[in-house]
Amino acid sequence: MAVLIFIIGAIFGSFFLVIGTRLPKGEDVLFSRSKCDSCGHTLKWYNLIPIFSFIIQRGKCGYCHKKIAIEHFFIEIATGSLFLLTYLYFPIGYNFFVGLIISSLLIIIFVSDFKYMIILDSPLIIFGTLIIILKLIYFDLKTTLISVASGVGLFLVMCTLFFLGKLLFKKEALGGGDIKLSFIMGLILDFKLGLTALILSSFVALPYAVASLEIKKNNEFPYGPFLAGSLFIVFYHYDKFNMLLDFLFTF
Repeated sequence: MAVLIFIIGAIFGSFFLVIGTRLPKGEDVLFSRSKCDSCGHTLKWYNLIPIFSFIIQRGKCGYCHKKIAIEHFFIEIATGSLFLLTYLYFPIGYNFFVGLIISSLLIIIFVSDFKYMIILDSPLIIFGTLIIILKLIYFDLKTTLISVASGVGLFLVMCTLFFLGKLLFKKEALGGGDIKLSFIMGLILDFKLGLTALILSSFVALPYAVASLEIKKNNEFPYGPFLAGSLFIVFYHYDKFNMLLDFLFTF
């Protein structure tokens, strides 16, 4: 089962890479055939086997022999590993399925935000809807509504930070996708831990922000992957963060 979960994750990883690279350019992701980025040759099914095709072809197109972007290999490995980790960490149930959703969001946002500085709306809408459906299945309507309210609350917090940043720095300090992602964070974690994940994301992003400023002389960087990464960390260590907050608020 672990091997099967990893293979399924690698297959999804290949699809997530397509979503993250094509949708920002307005290209079709469901019905258009995959092509070589260099020669444009339509790829056969055996050219698209996750991980193995890259290894067998030695990282080159089988037609023009130009190098294939290494991101294909790493994204498939990473998604397979995240799916496997979720399977090993959670029993099959609510946390397992939400863990797969978070892993999927993390990969898609990582690709689209680092490559195009954009967080796509459609994955947020689809995965947000799936989370609400899962909450209705595994919990009750009251719990689901509280989670939705937590998502709205965190969304409003990010909106406030957006307007404050614009007021202080005379430019947008947050992207619209970051604000929308905060709703998903609140929906999954509820307000208290969602806010914790937001605070954690600023610390996680700090080294990259400093390096970007020093090396690239650029004060703009993709924040979405750090938000999604903090969501991943807090969700997978939900109990530990709850214990930490309970300890801190006893004083």
